[in-house]
Amino acid sequence: MNEPAVAALRDAFANAISRGDAGAAASVYTGGARLLAPSAELVEGREAIEAFWRAGIDAGVARVELWAIEVHAADRMAYEHGQYVLRLQLGADRAVVDHGRYVVVLEQGTDGSWRRALEMFNPEEPWAAAAHPPMRVSDRHRRRPDAR
Repeated sequence: MNEPAVAALRDAFANAISRGDAGAAASVYTGGARLLAPSAELVEGREAIEAFWRAGIDAGVARVELWAIEVHAADRMAYEHGQYVLRLQLGADRAVVDHGRYVVVLEQGTDGSWRRALEMFNPEEPWAAAAHPPMRVSDRHRRRPDAR
């Protein structure tokens, strides 16, 4: 596995969020990726993931920092787990910092590039997720579980 490529993907995601670019953030996911976020419905597909991050940015997500603890690969699959800090700007003088752990499963495409296929993140303090209303994605952005 090309660990620098996986690190570059991690950095591209964090930089996209910091720029407020949900489209660029979603580009690091496979077309059929799944995102499991705290207090949110299962988000499936790159378009729905883009909508999820756009809703987060619109709600005040201003920055994400990711620190990989472990990256392991076998063949064309890899996983990464680490810690995150998510900074929300809720007005001119109010900021919230959420921190927790994440797991990402990556797939290597036929072109050799790595993309996120499955992601789950969870705050370290349960109250942090409860303090914020769940980010919902409209039904038109969700795939039915039986859809392929």
